[in-house]
Amino acid sequence: MTDPSSKVGVALLNWNQYDDTARCLLSLRKSGFRPAMILVYDNGSEDGSGERLQADFPEIRLVRGGRNLGFSEGNNRAVKILVDAGMDLIWILNNDTEVEPDCLGALVRGLEADPAIGAIGAKIWFMDERKPLCYAGASMDPKTFQVRFRGLRERDAGQYDVPGATEILSGCCMLVRAGVVRRIGLFNQEFFAYLEDIEWSLRARENGVGLWYEPRAALWHKMYGASNKAGRRGIPKSAPFVEHLLARNWISMIKLHTRPGSARRLFALFHRIFLRSLPRLLCLLVLPGRTRAGWAGLAGIWAGLRKPVDPRDCLLPEGKADETA
Repeated sequence: MTDPSSKVGVALLNWNQYDDTARCLLSLRKSGFRPAMILVYDNGSEDGSGERLQADFPEIRLVRGGRNLGFSEGNNRAVKILVDAGMDLIWILNNDTEVEPDCLGALVRGLEADPAIGAIGAKIWFMDERKPLCYAGASMDPKTFQVRFRGLRERDAGQYDVPGATEILSGCCMLVRAGVVRRIGLFNQEFFAYLEDIEWSLRARENGVGLWYEPRAALWHKMYGASNKAGRRGIPKSAPFVEHLLARNWISMIKLHTRPGSARRLFALFHRIFLRSLPRLLCLLVLPGRTRAGWAGLAGIWAGLRKPVDPRDCLLPEGKADETA
């Protein structure tokens, strides 16, 4: 049974995205399970969207970060505030989402039903695409670190409506026990954006944290909202910054979860670089208008190989988090 005294804090990042964040907040107003706090962490917006959100949604707690810290560190700072405020459960939610009225309630019920579950995720549909599935649980090949999102691009005919354990949660929507965050941290801030949720899921499972998929919780996700500027629809193709981060973060994740010089690390790096990344990036180099993205991805591979990774970068900020509002 759901403990009605569970205090849920919602962590939402905003970066020059009034329309997306407002749509998410409007859907949260219809939630059957009311969160104790909705914290909007404004990640250095320069368009006045933070002020507009505070004026139009007085129920939120707005925190201005001053500069764009990225998805990883921005969420870490927001979660630090929620944990310090005494929240029992932390709902990390992308701002470019629209949640079903029972989404949060179903997540809370699923988490409270089993103490062995440390974090839980929902069924995710792509927004504006007649509900094709984006996420219905996920698995990872332990040799190659290749991730498979179950149901990706499939029509939702109820084929994934059975709750169950999952290997990977999506950072788009994950409800986490505050105690788990205190114990293992949250996202590795060096990732900035992309793959930080996959790395966290690996770390959680390595620390005995049970991860769960709850299909009775559902939401729509716009995808790449913060990377898609000027109101363009669809997923941005081959943006240099995105290609750099993806190439770098895949390598960083492998290094964080394998031993130096081990056969597992060498095999995973070979697979990622030579069979996955390089073929794509070399194609980008010869495509009109994509050359910069190809070079950015190659630079990302080099950065991932060269730069040391520190597992302590996942810990929440020490001391008092910034709370300017």
